[in-house]
Amino acid sequence: MKFSFSRIFWGVVCIGVGLLFLAGSWWAYVEYKKVQGYEGNAIGHITNKHFKLGADGGGNYYIDYWFMSSTGVKISASSIVAQQQWDILKVDDTLEIRFDKAYPQRNIPMYGGSPSLVFAFFMLVLGCVFLLFGTLRFIDGFKKSSRNKSS
Repeated sequence: MKFSFSRIFWGVVCIGVGLLFLAGSWWAYVEYKKVQGYEGNAIGHITNKHFKLGADGGGNYYIDYWFMSSTGVKISASSIVAQQQWDILKVDDTLEIRFDKAYPQRNIPMYGGSPSLVFAFFMLVLGCVFLLFGTLRFIDGFKKSSRNKSS
């Protein structure tokens, strides 16, 4: 039996990438379900916008805001939002906030920073594709080469 080291290596790499995508999909789904459990709604008031540059040259767009919880406590928070939303929002604008009534510090802007079910599904599909491709590649690395068969 002849082994193909490159096929086995790339199969293992693809399986690893697939498992990372599946783990990311699970994390996104758990976050989505957690945010869906937030029952409190409030109007948030934007106090600041800022951008933090990352080491890779990219970065995150943040908004700082405050809102009043259902118990009348003023909560100040900061959240990452999409660049499109960050560009549209201005200081002193209002936006809808979803928060956990039991612990209002757990909050998120309704349209911008919340995890998406579509994103979780996309990560699931990518994970399955990489896992399938890697498994087929890995198995193929252990097959006998048809060129080496004698007649």
